Amino acid sequence: MSNPYQIRTDLLAMAKNMLDKTYDAQMEVAHKAMEIYKDNAEQALEAWKNYVPKMYTPDEIKAKAEELYSFVNNDKK
Repeated sequence: MSNPYQIRTDLLAMAKNMLDKTYDAQMEVAHKAMEIYKDNAEQALEAWKNYVPKMYTPDEIKAKAEELYSFVNNDKK
């Protein structure tokens, strides 16, 4: 049985992992766009600006963990 601190730590790790995977997928799209436009510097730069993701913040990790915790704490059965 996990104590409340372990549950919080696990939820934060899970939330960070989810955001990492989303960020990595978006970076892959940005890199593919760069590859498509590699022969045209202007188009490549524009593609990079359009597709490169913004790195998530600690507050976003906390919000995602709270979203996950709402499932655990759901009183409706």
